[in-house]
Amino acid sequence: MDVLALARLGESLGVAAEGIDLNCPVADATREALRRALLEGLVLCIRGQTLSPQAYLAAMRAFGMPMMQLRVASRHPDVAEIMILSSDDRDNDGDGQRLVVGAHWHSDDSYKAVPCSLTALYGVAVPGSGGDTQFVNMYAAYDDLSQRMKRRIAGLRVVHTYDSSRKGARVARLTPEEAEAVPAVTHPLVRTHPETGRKALYMNPNRMEAVVGLERAESDALLDDLTHHAIQEKHQYRHKWRRGDVLIWDNRCTMHKANADYPEGECRLMHRIIIEGTVPT
Repeated sequence: MDVLALARLGESLGVAAEGIDLNCPVADATREALRRALLEGLVLCIRGQTLSPQAYLAAMRAFGMPMMQLRVASRHPDVAEIMILSSDDRDNDGDGQRLVVGAHWHSDDSYKAVPCSLTALYGVAVPGSGGDTQFVNMYAAYDDLSQRMKRRIAGLRVVHTYDSSRKGARVARLTPEEAEAVPAVTHPLVRTHPETGRKALYMNPNRMEAVVGLERAESDALLDDLTHHAIQEKHQYRHKWRRGDVLIWDNRCTMHKANADYPEGECRLMHRIIIEGTVPT
């Protein structure tokens, strides 16, 4: 029988869960405790897992409906809902150079009309040092804004696109069919979480193109200022991976970024699953 133990990871966000095996059906009470921990902690780490791709997918269904990954080339050969993230990744549809997915601050899938709600990342192999994932609490980032700034940005919408001219990191090139499936969309700059009712800055510096209705210079300055405000260290948690971690985070109220600072030749292999979301409001 599972004996769930929860512990705080960071000051601003992050909860660790131990004492459960995701290969086995999760009891309703345990599932609800994990759901609450994720809603309150924004990032949930379930420690010590050894999962086949099929078992991993089945376990994540407890958190919602898994979605298909956009890029066909990155899909797991046996479970298409899993995206493989590896230290060996190369932009094979582009120039073939090394590709570090998520190397700049972002929120997953914001370039879609209906972005995913949650992301799960399973640490199949992790380097001996480096390769951390950093997170930002976007509730706290919004709450820390001045009342004047809150009034200024209320109601503003931002254009999000897969290959933004403002991007700070390389993105994999899409096939024509994949690009056609994700035209530019607009989302609110301040998002209300559909489950908690709390307001959060909804930003993705790697995908945001411009604020609707503002001149480009003013738009760029506003987005840059809000990004710098959001990523202050007091809003952050830095996750140091252990092999077997299953890390789940809420894209509706966080940003994150991957670090490629691990030694050359060390393996970092992650399996990613995204969970269906709703239109941001």
